Amino acid sequence: MRTIFDIFKNDIRAITKYIFVLIIVIALGTLPSLYAWINIYANWDPYSETGNVEVALASRDAGIDLKNGQHVNSADEVIADVRDDEDIAYRPLDDPEEAIEGVRSGRFYAAIVFEDGFTYDMHHFEEAIGDRQPRITYYTNIKKNPVASKITDGVADNLLADINSKYLRSMLDQYFGDADEALENLDTEGAVDAALEQLIGTRDAIHDYNESIAQIRTAKGDVTTALNNAQKKLDKGRSKGSADIAKAEKDVENAKKTIQSVSKTINSETESLRTAIDDLKQTLDDSQGPIDKEKALERTDRVLTILENLRAMLPEDPQTTAGRISADTMDMMISNAKHIKTLLQSDPTQPEMITDVEALKQLLDEDLKPSMELMISDIKQALERTKPILASAGGVLDDIDPVINSADSIVDSMDSTLGGLQATLVPLETKLNDIIEQVQNAKDSDKAEVLAHLLGGDADEYSSFFANLVEVEAHELYKPVSYGAAMTPFYSIIALWVGGVMLVTLMNCNVDRRKYPQITEPQGFFGRYLIFFLIGQIQAAVVVAGDVFLLHCSPVHPWLMWLSAAVTSMVFVALIYALTLAFGDIGRAAVIVIMMIQIAGSSGTYPIEILPDIFEKIFLFFPFPYAINAMREAICGMYGHDFIICLAQLMVFFLCAAAIGIFVRKPFSGVKQFMYDKMKETEVM
Repeated sequence: MRTIFDIFKNDIRAITKYIFVLIIVIALGTLPSLYAWINIYANWDPYSETGNVEVALASRDAGIDLKNGQHVNSADEVIADVRDDEDIAYRPLDDPEEAIEGVRSGRFYAAIVFEDGFTYDMHHFEEAIGDRQPRITYYTNIKKNPVASKITDGVADNLLADINSKYLRSMLDQYFGDADEALENLDTEGAVDAALEQLIGTRDAIHDYNESIAQIRTAKGDVTTALNNAQKKLDKGRSKGSADIAKAEKDVENAKKTIQSVSKTINSETESLRTAIDDLKQTLDDSQGPIDKEKALERTDRVLTILENLRAMLPEDPQTTAGRISADTMDMMISNAKHIKTLLQSDPTQPEMITDVEALKQLLDEDLKPSMELMISDIKQALERTKPILASAGGVLDDIDPVINSADSIVDSMDSTLGGLQATLVPLETKLNDIIEQVQNAKDSDKAEVLAHLLGGDADEYSSFFANLVEVEAHELYKPVSYGAAMTPFYSIIALWVGGVMLVTLMNCNVDRRKYPQITEPQGFFGRYLIFFLIGQIQAAVVVAGDVFLLHCSPVHPWLMWLSAAVTSMVFVALIYALTLAFGDIGRAAVIVIMMIQIAGSSGTYPIEILPDIFEKIFLFFPFPYAINAMREAICGMYGHDFIICLAQLMVFFLCAAAIGIFVRKPFSGVKQFMYDKMKETEVM
């Protein structure tokens, strides 16, 4: 240890002896921070300036004239509503072609063009539902700036959401408003009948809504069962690890083969069933003479056998919709076949047997075969979706619990929301039924009065309710003060690596062994490393101080932010110093390459999950991700022991650096000298 500190004290004296060298060292300690500060400041709050991003608005729509003579143009109304929006710079134009050309030339980042017929479709939803929807064309110039295109994509989505809300409101206003319009004209001939017709249409529409909601809520049971089964299997199989995952993948492949075989068997059996039904029908056709009772019974038994074989392939109580339809259809067909057999045994001349056989064939073609095909298709799709899940399951088994719990919560929340909506619609449908019945049962002379008395309510209230069915409450966890503060870990960590690169570029990594002839490899490594470590700690302190006091990134734990930077600098400097010490100029080049790989694949900007697979496989072997995650914990808030775990993972790289600097340097010293001599001979390098 004494030799190590002697080398360190000698380095300090050498630096302080010359003012020029001291200035360089001070610059080394402060310059890397500029990289972090400039980038953090540039990204501080970019989305607050989106009002400068220009998006053109134009319309080809001429509008329509309503029944009351009023001219409306929904496209112009939308443009008027958003033209003064401060979040984006909308530029209304009269000529759609000018807007499109402006996007091509780069004058605008994007353009939104309302196509001809937009207003008509907004006011004739019954045609739009069956044929087309109100159409908008969106143009974006990705070449000009890829990030700006993402902003304008969001603008287009928001505008579309607003238009959809207006569209829904217009549709419901017509549903609930037409009745009021009919009542205003009760004194005209046939007005009561017209109003009653409007009410019946409204009642039928609400009934359809109720049916749709009921189907969605019924599916909740299937989803919940699947989630519960997944949770149970996860709990049982967690301890088996990767071996179970490999087995599961194999089981999936086997299941795919099995379901393929089952599919062929089902197809074969249904074709056999079709043939057996045709044969039975031919036998029962008495146009050629008396019915052969024995032959008919034999063919009826054949139909029954095939149906019972098919039914045995399904569970007693299938959980999927397609499975239940298949099972119910088979049960019905079996009952029909047994009825045919009973008739044959009692009175083979009864004509209803032919009707039962035709019903069997109809059930086979229209219900059984499509539902069986859908059931097989659902199973195949489920198996296909299982493959990517199993491929990544090895590293995420522990993360599945909260996902399943969250999914269960979402299903419950959705069911609760739809239940509330259904609780509103069901009484409304009942009330409309009552009104319709009372009006229909009233005397002709009293119908108008009964209708006016019974029908009440505000169409605007209904349309407003249906246009805003769900209110979403967002909770942002670990939210930093700005986007720039969120990017602080990424740019600060890069700055510390850049600082380490600057150190090995301007400072000598080798100890003068003439002064210390008996020095050992560990003494030489740590003796010179201490001065690198000291300057690196100055770099870390300056970077963090600027982040906190100059840029005001407001970390939750300022001192832990400094600690994460200090440990990061210690590890980075050791790793860069060791590679340079062991491999010379090749080591210096290597640290540059390592930095470039880490910038792209450290999840500092984009989540690692959306990057190419190669980055997800190698980023675990580089220090950037652990350093960034440790500083994120300090800035945004702690979760459990993640901060300590990240620092411990970083220290593994420090041990690797020490091993390279102590044990690898000497064996490669000859190679390093050989390459240095050859490079010197070129008189270029």
